[in-house]
Amino acid sequence: MPSSVPPPTLKTSTQPVNGYQLLVAMLVMPLASSLAVASWTLYTLLAIHPVYGLLPLGSGLLLAWPTWCLARRSCTCSLMQWLLLGLALALGWFGVANQPWEFLMVGIGLGLGGAMIATGIAHAKGWMPSRWVHICVGLCLALAAGVGLSLRMAPLVVQAYGWRAAPFSLLIPLFMIMLLLWLFVESPE
Repeated sequence: MPSSVPPPTLKTSTQPVNGYQLLVAMLVMPLASSLAVASWTLYTLLAIHPVYGLLPLGSGLLLAWPTWCLARRSCTCSLMQWLLLGLALALGWFGVANQPWEFLMVGIGLGLGGAMIATGIAHAKGWMPSRWVHICVGLCLALAAGVGLSLRMAPLVVQAYGWRAAPFSLLIPLFMIMLLLWLFVESPE
């Protein structure tokens, strides 16, 4: 369980930063961002109409700014867990959706991934306030990993189990990230 004492930040403290917390935070947040992008790519690959592929991206851009502002003022870990839960619900609905309006709502729900990416950036900025270059490089690698994961995994899962199983296959790593966040990551103060 995380301790109730917040870790020192790089900006205001002269004490050394807890390296373990920093390592776990810098690994888990990009993994969560890559899962968000993997869900967007999966949605685009399996979309009924090509225009539907823009829904997660558009709603993610709309949700990113308010979530960024909220993440800077509150606990980024709990916000990230709520966003991961919302993304899990959207992926679960994606696996059982039948009607076109349901696919539209799933696309909008997958936009929570954009909010999750903004929260991950705010979290990383709390740990490393002056290292924007490292944060941007890590984010780009996480986004590329998400696209690669979905492009490699989706055809295999669709061929073996059908297209409805593909969204559920992303739920396993998503719940693992939620568990790691809950157990090991603290918000920088």
